[in-house]
Amino acid sequence: MNRRPVCAVLGALAVVLPGCGQDASKDPRQEAHRHLEKAISGLEQPHRADVEVRVFVNGMGFPPIRMNAEMRGTQRSDPGQHATDLDLRSVTTTVERQYSEDLVRDGAVRVIVLGGRTYVRNSLQSAEWRTLTGPARMVGNRGLDPAGTGAMLRTSMVAAMFRNKGQSAGTPVPTTTSGVTMRRYWISCTVDDCLKDDPDIRDLARKVYPREAVIQMRLFIDDEDRPRLLEVESEFPLGNKDMTRGVLLRFKAKLALHDHGKPQQITAPAQ
Repeated sequence: MNRRPVCAVLGALAVVLPGCGQDASKDPRQEAHRHLEKAISGLEQPHRADVEVRVFVNGMGFPPIRMNAEMRGTQRSDPGQHATDLDLRSVTTTVERQYSEDLVRDGAVRVIVLGGRTYVRNSLQSAEWRTLTGPARMVGNRGLDPAGTGAMLRTSMVAAMFRNKGQSAGTPVPTTTSGVTMRRYWISCTVDDCLKDDPDIRDLARKVYPREAVIQMRLFIDDEDRPRLLEVESEFPLGNKDMTRGVLLRFKAKLALHDHGKPQQITAPAQ
């Protein structure tokens, strides 16, 4: 038997057929999604984050009301225990006044979430802890409440959104942040669209976001597929049905993530 023609044919097939005689070329989108999945898993592990938040509220009634808040602090998260500890040690709120000086107040806000309970201490309102059976809202009867930031920054909710919409993130954009080379993923979707496959988390998100609110998120991951930076941005109206007492809220947050996988001891405050 002449083996040369057979070997020639097999050699040709090895060139033409993927996976025969050489590594198959990798689909860039599938490879990008694989890296994203690893980063999402990192968001679902215990971690810490340095937090910066800015909130802008514009009233739709007359006279118009304008409020804003700038907040900085840290957040510890243990998604496996459904626990977070948001410690905003620097909070500045400003209420713009049309015919007098703006009202500026400084304080601190701490929000601890354990399972279905939320513990809030807002020095702008009281030095005492209060216990809620659900998440605090950003805008309530007492005006702008920075404690509402707690639910909006819950990384388990962000992880679920990226997992549901990760395929639409496409190929990441290479970027450099603080001297570190990273890949940036971006998604934009409504609450219902982002969380259509996670009804429990969707119900939680609806308590702080209107279902039609569009949320934009950017996740930066390093060469080891660790989530290093998370940016969240949204703008939506809140108010009664006819919006006669409505406001337009704009929310921007940045979380620098670290201590990935390090256990976080989060307990209820002594009251």
